[in-house]
Amino acid sequence: MGNYMIKLNIYLTVILIICGLGIVTSQHEARKLFILLEKEQELADQLAIEWNQLLLEQRTWAMHGHVEKIARGKLDMIVPAPQSIRVILPDHASNRSYSKELP
Repeated sequence: MGNYMIKLNIYLTVILIICGLGIVTSQHEARKLFILLEKEQELADQLAIEWNQLLLEQRTWAMHGHVEKIARGKLDMIVPAPQSIRVILPDHASNRSYSKELP
């Protein structure tokens, strides 16, 4: 019976060591994953800030006054006279288009 108890103690000690190593390994892996998660969240925050800055820049460039300034200055464009503006509306009944003069 004594030999059996010694073998059982050795067996349980080996299992205890293996479990301890497993816990240490899993905690280390969890820490590495948490650090990686924090880095990715920081990158996501930086990308969100950059995206918002790009949206603001896009809105600035697309403002009517800015577009008109470029059209007049670089492209020599002018606003047409109201008499020469035509609006083409779809004819929903027969899917044909017609033009209508503005007053």
